[in-house]
Amino acid sequence: MRISRSALVWGLTLIVLGVLLLSQQQGWIRVPVPFWAWVFGGLGLLFLFTVLANWSLWGLLFPGFILLGLGVVIFLSENTSLSGNVIGTVFLASVALPFWVVALTRRSNWWAIIPAGSVTTLAIMPLLSETRLSAQVVGAIFFLGLGATFGLVRLWTIGRPNMGWAWYPAILLALMGAVVLAAGDPRVWPVVFIGAGVVLLIRAIFPARRAAG
Repeated sequence: MRISRSALVWGLTLIVLGVLLLSQQQGWIRVPVPFWAWVFGGLGLLFLFTVLANWSLWGLLFPGFILLGLGVVIFLSENTSLSGNVIGTVFLASVALPFWVVALTRRSNWWAIIPAGSVTTLAIMPLLSETRLSAQVVGAIFFLGLGATFGLVRLWTIGRPNMGWAWYPAILLALMGAVVLAAGDPRVWPVVFIGAGVVLLIRAIFPARRAAG
């Protein structure tokens, strides 16, 4: 008789989750974990264990990590004094994480880098608001993070000549970040001009590479 590993994982996980929830409700065990943290966290782990049992179901990584992130967020909200910004970063990180896993384990899915990098950049923003950085610096980091995302897309697909388009948003967003930074500190403008000049020189000296990439 052939046993379905996915069904086995779902069955065992649901049984364990149900027993733990029942035990906590009846007072047989006492753990500092809110009810909904158990539910969301348990369901998230259920999806992740299913993927481990059958990697062809990698799409379940997304609800798995997000539900687990919700469980962690509820636990942190109820049991710690962490600020909303920190907790918000934790949740956004749980949204970005499945995209990173897909990109790293399935190299052909380069597209996953774009939401992974974008959401990671957004996740950093609440933490930066906890610092004394100026609005210009925070805005510049946002654009530079998005630019780095597209730069990583191109580096990830360096062997594919039809992926050269990724350099354009990468350079544009990096320049936007530099401009935003320069708005708060005029001393940055020379660096912006030098960087733009270097890009133009590279494109002029290596036209063949540009056409191929």
